[in-house]
Amino acid sequence: MAEMALGYGSEYQLLRYMGHHRNYLDSQIKKVTKSESPIEWMDYPVDEHRDSLDGEWTGISFLQHIRCDDYNRISVEWKKFWPQGGRAQSWDGIFQQDGIIYVVEAKAHILEMEQDCQAGSESREIIEKAFQQVTNDYEKAQLWLNSKHYQLANRVAFVHFLNSNGIKAKLCYVMFTNGYLLNATKNVDSEEKFKLAFEEECKKLELGQKERDYIVSVVIDAKFDGILNK
Repeated sequence: MAEMALGYGSEYQLLRYMGHHRNYLDSQIKKVTKSESPIEWMDYPVDEHRDSLDGEWTGISFLQHIRCDDYNRISVEWKKFWPQGGRAQSWDGIFQQDGIIYVVEAKAHILEMEQDCQAGSESREIIEKAFQQVTNDYEKAQLWLNSKHYQLANRVAFVHFLNSNGIKAKLCYVMFTNGYLLNATKNVDSEEKFKLAFEEECKKLELGQKERDYIVSVVIDAKFDGILNK
């Protein structure tokens, strides 16, 4: 995992808002979760190999640190569902609200939405079967596996897995406009551009309503315009 950038990028902006503008961040998330219940953010794990000494939660590891009486069974099922040899999904943040776990994927430029599957042949076979379980459609599973938007597909598969195993979960996409002011070539300067890019991503993966129900998305202006105008 790369070190966090200083002054720009999705990881930096999310941590900045969680640390300095938590009330505003939570208020914007509550609009898309359609709930005024408190949001409880989960602390990050320690990673002594990073300069920051902070890491990210990966896969289902975070379930061991919240109330999950069925973790052992779920862990067995996870090992059947997803390859264990490579690197599991990593989460930019995790919070709970109304008994639902939200795994957070933060974005600060549109190219972050593109990621190919880098798994080897054995792992790809397992992932393909997992996608078929989610979609009930062989051709759609192939589309997900070979798409440049593979990352979103595997996040949807992840929350599907949790819900199928009795844990209410959703993916929270947090997109930061003006999150790359120090790098104008990557900077996204409008909410509309991010929303269009996200909708295009969903369209290319042919996400149906059931799959879309697993996702909430929010756009935050990292340049403070949204806060200063409130």
